[in-house]
Amino acid sequence: MSIFRVYVDGALFYHPNLSKLAITQAQVSEDAANIDSLKLSAPFNHPYIDSIKPMASVIVCKKGENVVFEGRALDNGSDFYNTHTWTCESTLAYLKDTMQPPFSYKGPLKGLFEQFVSVHNKSVENQKKFKVGNVTVTDNNDYVSYSSSGFTMTMDAIKNKLINTHGGYLQVRYESDGKYLDYLSGFETKSLQTVEFGKNITDVKITRDHTERVTVLIPLGAKKTVTDENGNETQSEERVDITSVNGGKNYIYDDAAVKEIGWIWKSEVWDDVTLPGNLLKKGQSRLADLVKGVTSIQLTIIDESDTGADIGDIRARMYVECISKPHGINGTYLCVSRTRDYLNPSGNTITIGASGVTLSASTVKQDKNIAAIEDDLLGKTYKIETISGEIDNINAQKMYRTELVVDGVSIFKNKGQTSTMRCKVYSWDKDITDTLDAECFVWHRKSSDEEADTEWDKNHIGKKQITITTEDVYDNASFYCEVKI
Repeated sequence: MSIFRVYVDGALFYHPNLSKLAITQAQVSEDAANIDSLKLSAPFNHPYIDSIKPMASVIVCKKGENVVFEGRALDNGSDFYNTHTWTCESTLAYLKDTMQPPFSYKGPLKGLFEQFVSVHNKSVENQKKFKVGNVTVTDNNDYVSYSSSGFTMTMDAIKNKLINTHGGYLQVRYESDGKYLDYLSGFETKSLQTVEFGKNITDVKITRDHTERVTVLIPLGAKKTVTDENGNETQSEERVDITSVNGGKNYIYDDAAVKEIGWIWKSEVWDDVTLPGNLLKKGQSRLADLVKGVTSIQLTIIDESDTGADIGDIRARMYVECISKPHGINGTYLCVSRTRDYLNPSGNTITIGASGVTLSASTVKQDKNIAAIEDDLLGKTYKIETISGEIDNINAQKMYRTELVVDGVSIFKNKGQTSTMRCKVYSWDKDITDTLDAECFVWHRKSSDEEADTEWDKNHIGKKQITITTEDVYDNASFYCEVKI
């Protein structure tokens, strides 16, 4: 099993086998579209509690030999018991420390990204420098023209000139020869784990952000080309629109959505679309997503790597196979965010996408990026709109969910250990467990011995609460409760 450790400026700050180097919290929050963060806490008697210098110290968290977080503390504080807590941000935040001077650039998209990184590196110490890594975001013409008349924070320059116009994600990658900054159109890593209802999903929360809903869309295409009297072609600022193929209107709207929430306008640009008919089709497809709002699915999971299984972690920026038939989830999804407490794994969560709209409200991508999410990188295609439709059907029905409460150990290491498991049932957010008969509760065990599992299941019917012992677990087993209403 890989051991989790924390280092401060290269010195060991936490090790699970050294009691004097105890800490009380190490929660890492990963976000594919933003800067990762760490919440670190230590008791007042930690011998190196004064070694963390906000904005100066380099804090590194490792699991095994893999770096799971590197960054700096932003602040520090203490509570009633004098437990010290630091909020930390990842190395990607170094891009907030430098400024891009006024510039005028014309050339390949990758060249502009390289220019931004080069200017950043010239302004900071070695620890904050990046090597240009993989750049998979492309421009159709491999030519961009951007300028700025003022000084701009490097992170803002990259977002405004690249991410907001061409999509993509920034990723810091750690190699033996240094830190690489990748600019990726998407991610290609798939987790070896499968997240499944009844196996390692302990809670499901489906949220729809209605603040991002749009009912009217103005689609705009490529800039028009103008030919002068000498036959010379120049690019104008006027763009292709849908007026000629849409009854003289340059906008489209969803009648039902307008009647529901009114006229809410938005415009989007497709730089590679030159035909009004094609632009209309893209606009209609995009509007169908925008009227729904932003859907997110948060899954509380048990990461199998925490149980000692020789299997990789689930991380943000990975694709994960998720199955939960009661919630209409069945496919391979991008894990857009991940919250993980390396000391208390019971509350770990991942957030996946359930529609073509990116989950982060601040990073809604253009049509070409949305299509990329629908294309499974590992050879299969999952129609996300089908999953979204199933979720809508569930929302229209009476929604039940279960919650398993464990009193005792989650990982059995020694003989004689026990845990009590209780199954709570909710109708939406109302606890209805006490209103149900015990006969409704059927417990199941999944291990390597199917015959023994069947016998175990027979002895655990009609109980709202069960006791798990070391003998029940054997070498590896999982437990779940089926509730028949």
